[in-house]
Amino acid sequence: MADTLRASLQKYIPTTFHDPFGLFLRLIRSGDSTALFTLGTALLGVIASPLDLLLQPLESRQYRKASSANLPLIFVCGAPRTGTTLASQVLIRHLPVTYFNNLTAMFPRSPIVINQLFGRFLTSAQHIDFKSYYGKTNGFAGPNDALYIWDRWFGTDRSIIPTEIDEPMVQRMTQFFGAVEEAWGRPLINKNNSLNTFAHLVAEVFENAYFVCMTRDPVYHAQALYRARNDIHGDPSLAYGIHLPDDNRDDSNKDPLEDVCDQVIFHAQMVRDQFARIGPERFLVVSYENFCQDPASIVEKIGQVLPVGTHDAQRLRAELKPFRSTNHIRIDTEKFEKMQAYLKGHGELASALSLQI
Repeated sequence: MADTLRASLQKYIPTTFHDPFGLFLRLIRSGDSTALFTLGTALLGVIASPLDLLLQPLESRQYRKASSANLPLIFVCGAPRTGTTLASQVLIRHLPVTYFNNLTAMFPRSPIVINQLFGRFLTSAQHIDFKSYYGKTNGFAGPNDALYIWDRWFGTDRSIIPTEIDEPMVQRMTQFFGAVEEAWGRPLINKNNSLNTFAHLVAEVFENAYFVCMTRDPVYHAQALYRARNDIHGDPSLAYGIHLPDDNRDDSNKDPLEDVCDQVIFHAQMVRDQFARIGPERFLVVSYENFCQDPASIVEKIGQVLPVGTHDAQRLRAELKPFRSTNHIRIDTEKFEKMQAYLKGHGELASALSLQI
């Protein structure tokens, strides 16, 4: 029973999790409408599995006849809790693009076909709101990470950082994104946090791929990850999202505050690494703080790589106002100051922050 619940929830939860029943209860207790919608779609996804299987041959046929994608592929990435969901929501709403919606999560084997059948009944991207619950959005038209699609190529253990892409995988990825372009006819925006650790592999496959990598003030990032560990895992010693690879330390004996700071430092190193491998033309580093202060500038910047970007800058700025940052102390002050002291002076953090646009 636990394995079935875990498999079902994994399509909807953007990180590894250890206690599916505990997570289920925490989502219920949260009372958050998006959290409850996520649980509802997980249940509907199980019910819809027979139809998903029935549609899979039609989906596969589209892959086989597709040519390579030529339009830009925009991938929003970055460590969890850096504003990747907000950034992707804003870009989808204000740019002429397409995206994977929550309907596709119910039909992971046939995401293209199901939208061809029922997508016309969903609201447009212009109605997307900017609410979310740990990366999950509300409504069937809401943006979805579609991590279950990435699992096809990189495996279902999302804690493992891929190191290579073989030729069969390249072919499957090329066919899939080519089929998406032929079906939907627009550049694609997709959020996948973990790409901040292996974007260079995807960049080698797709010359038309661009990456928006979000970062955040280190101490507030550490605080947000610490809170996520408690909310999602119910245990601050368990990492939320990708952590240090090949780390054999006993997490039960490691101070969770120091451990979460090490996770922040690790992701800063990943940002530097991917930026060096891909370059500033295709790997844009954007801070959560700058995005909140002036989201329109980031939309305009990304719009420059699209065939049709944002022509009416004045209207964009009138519609897209600054967001209120959540950078304020939300845990015990003593814990916050301990993380602040641990992070102080780490060169990796300053180096990563210097790459931001």
